[in-house]
Amino acid sequence: MEAIKSLALKARKRAPWAVKHWLRLLRHLAVHGQASPQLPPHLVTECRVCASRYELLERLPHQARVAEVGVEHGHFSRHILSTTSPAELHLIDLDFGGLDPVLRGDPRVHIHRGLSHEVLATFTDASFDWIYIDADHSYAGVRRDATAAAEKVRPGGFLVFNDFAHMDPFLGAYGVHRAVVEFAIERNWPLAWLAYEPHALYDVALKRPD
Repeated sequence: MEAIKSLALKARKRAPWAVKHWLRLLRHLAVHGQASPQLPPHLVTECRVCASRYELLERLPHQARVAEVGVEHGHFSRHILSTTSPAELHLIDLDFGGLDPVLRGDPRVHIHRGLSHEVLATFTDASFDWIYIDADHSYAGVRRDATAAAEKVRPGGFLVFNDFAHMDPFLGAYGVHRAVVEFAIERNWPLAWLAYEPHALYDVALKRPD
């Protein structure tokens, strides 16, 4: 079952834009959206806003042990390296065929191929300063990744989620918003940062309580 899921995700990632667009339209006929629950006030009391996810990198721990879940070609990975100078950057994805060669040659970069929640489970608990999640955007996929990543972040560390939204401007339906809000409520992890994005595909950083 996991092998089939992995193949399906790879095929979806490699599909031409037009095919992805029609798949998104068909998905709207089969799947109905669901609102996120209301956030309790205490989880947003100290949340701050920054202008972009690139500015958010300046606020996250530097010279840290970091993982990026969902890498694609590694464009954002390069920003993580140049802005935060991590001691280690662990890249997790199903396929690294198009990865920037600069990243492959950086001694700080460690490449892990496989399903994200399975790879995350192999790391020692409380061993990362922050983890950036930008993989499967379905509700179930984000729930799996958040659950797997939660224990791997040290107390006081951060889980950062890309595309904190229900939908993108190109009719892509996401489960990120609901999954992250539910996770924050269930685990009592406060929102620390919200990073603006022009298409309302915000980044949100949750802080693991000390």
